[in-house]
Amino acid sequence: MRLLLITDLHFTDKPVGLLAAQKKCILRLLQEEKPTEVIIMGDLMMYRKPSPSVLLALKEVVDYLKRKDVPLTILRGNHDSETKADDGVTALSLYNYHADVITEYCVDHQWERAWIPHYEDENYIKELLKKIPEGYTVYGHFGYYGSLNSVGDADFNIELSDFRTPTFLGHVHGYLEKENVTILGTPYTTNFGEAFKDSFYAIVEDDTHPYESLRTLHHGPRHLVYAAKDIEANLEDINDPEWFTMLRVLVDIDHHPIPYDKLKIPYIDVKYNPVFNEEEISSYEPERNLFSINEMIIEDYVDGANSIIPKEVLMKGYRSLKDEN
Repeated sequence: MRLLLITDLHFTDKPVGLLAAQKKCILRLLQEEKPTEVIIMGDLMMYRKPSPSVLLALKEVVDYLKRKDVPLTILRGNHDSETKADDGVTALSLYNYHADVITEYCVDHQWERAWIPHYEDENYIKELLKKIPEGYTVYGHFGYYGSLNSVGDADFNIELSDFRTPTFLGHVHGYLEKENVTILGTPYTTNFGEAFKDSFYAIVEDDTHPYESLRTLHHGPRHLVYAAKDIEANLEDINDPEWFTMLRVLVDIDHHPIPYDKLKIPYIDVKYNPVFNEEEISSYEPERNLFSINEMIIEDYVDGANSIIPKEVLMKGYRSLKDEN
């Protein structure tokens, strides 16, 4: 057995070129590691309603494994679910022709594995963890108390004591290992908040735990953040052609020049450092409202929302609240 364990690919077509870089990175990883089995523990897509280009890029990865006759298991993550309804509906079902797409809790007694995809209801996850047979390995897509979600918030209430058997989780973007639980984190960075973080995948050659075989990629997408004054000193690393580098340049009031002509990368984002310290709060009070919410803005928001509640019901509720005010 040579199992590749990976999670949170977050395929997206924004910015331009990133999707191709993500696909190339994962295909190169598969070619180099030559796994005999692959498990992807959720969040293959960045958005719940993926674009056709994202679905086609993921299809290329699935097709590659199909051609190589490599078994693939995909666990539904929160980003892969069509809504927050916990109904298991996901665009990943398109890949059932080769992948074993896990949309609901199930147990594989042959391989002594239990699968827990993402559920919004954490109490339900706790109940599922109680059902796991002794000695079985759990693969899931959720966090536990003390781990941080992808935006740095500690919003999980599942305790470490709820995990009775070895468990490997997606969903949390940073590597973390405690007691029975190993969180792999993403194989590459997915936003500027993750710049310079360690990213991992795992190769398992036998029955040992995946964290004993942690590996890092040396190619693919990455986010870097540098102050403008530090760009020149780090040009060699920034321009490394092995990476699809997304660079955020921090500019301060000194306006240190950015050497655009020396940067050979596909994406540059410029952000100004705050002028005031965090402790300083502006006392400015506008004489009138600078922005007002109207029905058109609310309707546009509802159109783009991931909700199982019909639009007409939401708009009726909005109008009722507006009338009361």
